[in-house]
Amino acid sequence: MSLSAEQYILSIPLFNQEKHSLLTLKHFLIFLGEPQSGKKIIHVAGTNGKGSVCAFLESILRASGVKTGLFTSPHLISMRERIRINNDIVTEEVFNAAFELIKEKIDAFRKVENNDFHPTFFEFLFLMAMVIFKDADVEYVILETGLGGRLDATNAIDEKILTVITKISFDHMEYLGATLLAIAAEKAGIMRPSVPVVSSCQEDGVTAFLREKASEYGSKFAVINNSAIKIHELAIKSIDFSFQYRYDRIVRLLLPTKAIYQTENAALAINSALLLNDERISLSSISAGLVKTVWRGRMEEIHQGVIFDGAHNEDGIKAFITSVKAIPLRGKRFLLFGGVREKRSNEIVGLLRRENIFDEIIACPLKNKRSLRIDELLILFNKEQVFTDTQSALTYLNNKKQTTDLIFITGSLYLYEEAGNFVVDPNN
Repeated sequence: MSLSAEQYILSIPLFNQEKHSLLTLKHFLIFLGEPQSGKKIIHVAGTNGKGSVCAFLESILRASGVKTGLFTSPHLISMRERIRINNDIVTEEVFNAAFELIKEKIDAFRKVENNDFHPTFFEFLFLMAMVIFKDADVEYVILETGLGGRLDATNAIDEKILTVITKISFDHMEYLGATLLAIAAEKAGIMRPSVPVVSSCQEDGVTAFLREKASEYGSKFAVINNSAIKIHELAIKSIDFSFQYRYDRIVRLLLPTKAIYQTENAALAINSALLLNDERISLSSISAGLVKTVWRGRMEEIHQGVIFDGAHNEDGIKAFITSVKAIPLRGKRFLLFGGVREKRSNEIVGLLRRENIFDEIIACPLKNKRSLRIDELLILFNKEQVFTDTQSALTYLNNKKQTTDLIFITGSLYLYEEAGNFVVDPNN
């Protein structure tokens, strides 16, 4: 029996786990007819906030009357979420057609080049996205890197009009390096000569490093100053804030979220949009785009009184804690934690405990081969705090929850789908 497109792509790691050189991917893009040709490509790298910045920027562009293509990862429910046209998840028909085309081209490429080339999971989806964007005749393409930047599959494209670097912190150190500067060097690999760079406010000399790298490329460099962001009001489901985007200009905006950290991501998207120098982008389209942005899994109330946040590293957890504290406390706070082995779990769990803002913290393994196992969770938590699976953990918390209590879920985006009855359909 033949595999479906999604089944085939999911099976790729079983027979191919090695990334290809960017030169090989560039050659394959040429073999595809250079689907990136003529597109205005915005490339986004960083540790935290990449997806959110991409979502805000896409919404701003769309509100400005621009046709957009958006490539992000990971997905929450369906693999098709990674590829969007005007923020609409591509249809199964479009997804399958792109899959068949890439599969056919792989076979032809191998014969011409006399090699055994086969894209990895991420490379395959990236290549599909590019042919989909070409066929859809989008004007702007926003590409989120998967891991790092310098060697990321998305960096096989050189024709960019803007590069964006979000907050850099410790994550994937086994691949990217043990220091912030080493990680920053990998992220800075997306820069190109004379292509403007906009960055979040960074730490420990990282901003100076990025500025110097941009200067080497002859690129304009802009950085978000967090002091330029002022929060005026935190409502139940929105944030009223202002952003000083030039030394003498301030704009007042509304975000449809309770996640305080999204103000910095929104500010980064605003600065990015303005750097495009597209006359269709105005303060009114920026405002309209931001207020309509939907990016699931970030301080999202997925069920009444149940809030999910995909924080999965130390900086993400710190931002998550800040947002939790900002929500008015009317009852108890409960937390469900689940994570993957590559993360600095001791530090993450330590942060969650030290703040002492949760009445009870419990944990469970994920249905994912990268998950922290029960024996590993037992090292981090007491026996009575560790559950065998997500459903039993959520059932336990739901039975304890009173009307005024809140349940928070964090540690990995993989938890989103596993939240069972609490999960909402991303198409609704």
